[in-house]
Amino acid sequence: MTVYLYYGEDSYSLNQKIDYLANQNVHAEWKAFNYIKLFGNERNIAAKVFTEVMTLPFGEGNKIIHTDSDSLIGSLSNEDNNQELENQLSRIPSSNILLITGNKKPDSRRTVVKTILKYAQQEEFPLVPSWDKKGIVNLIGKYAAIHQVKLTPDVTDYLAEAIGNNTTRTDSEFAKLAVYASGKIISVEEVKQLVGNHNTDYLKLTIAMLRNHPSLAIVQVSKLLDNNEHPLKIVATLTSIFRTWLITKAGVETKLSDTKIAEIAELKNPKRLYYLKEEVKFVGVQKLKNSLTLLVQLEAELKSGIDNLISRIVEISTISSRAK
Repeated sequence: MTVYLYYGEDSYSLNQKIDYLANQNVHAEWKAFNYIKLFGNERNIAAKVFTEVMTLPFGEGNKIIHTDSDSLIGSLSNEDNNQELENQLSRIPSSNILLITGNKKPDSRRTVVKTILKYAQQEEFPLVPSWDKKGIVNLIGKYAAIHQVKLTPDVTDYLAEAIGNNTTRTDSEFAKLAVYASGKIISVEEVKQLVGNHNTDYLKLTIAMLRNHPSLAIVQVSKLLDNNEHPLKIVATLTSIFRTWLITKAGVETKLSDTKIAEIAELKNPKRLYYLKEEVKFVGVQKLKNSLTLLVQLEAELKSGIDNLISRIVEISTISSRAK
């Protein structure tokens, strides 16, 4: 197979697979010449991709031409060129690989996408939904097996809650646990000392901000900072949560259907909407709007070197919950 299509929201696992494919096919000493990345929105990106993919590799090993699906397919917008595309895909030299990646599967209704799928070996890398407890437990079990760490049920439950669906952190934490455990079973108390529960800290922080408890909010954000959470990551997480709350509250007030609210809020599990409604039941839309505005300002301030993280969080925590 000379065409590979990798897609999905689990960018960590996807990038691991890309590295594996490259290491298996491209000679390390010739990687600078034989691993070609072509990304961008220029109109002739497809022409560049196929020029490279038809050119034999230098030296030893095979050659990979890596492009993103949006750029390539966007450059192939003229469906009249589909026959030419098929001719190109069918003639790729056996020494060369066309690797197409993206965070979602291309729209298979399009003719050019159908042609690519005809020749491509596909693999999806879905991110386990944050609400899928069983899926997260399976993820924890997978990385425990990879790193040969023995888990008890209470340790598994704690790690599922503490790490969630973050595959990057899951791999990193298990690498650390493997060194500490050295083949032995470790207790949940030991694990708690090694793996912080950031998810609980974020939950407590956002609820404190929503319920107007600035002192508690300061405690929770301080915990996150002590655990080496980057301020910009904290702001990004808060922004995502408050955005979802605002969409939920505004949707309820304008009497949108649950299906429509879930769609706009991009909820992976529509059943989560019930809990979101309960969380914002006694909070006004204006508080949520003002909170988002301040979070956007905070992000800009942090990027310009102004550390207003705690003061802005306190400010958000003191906005009246009854603001309409």
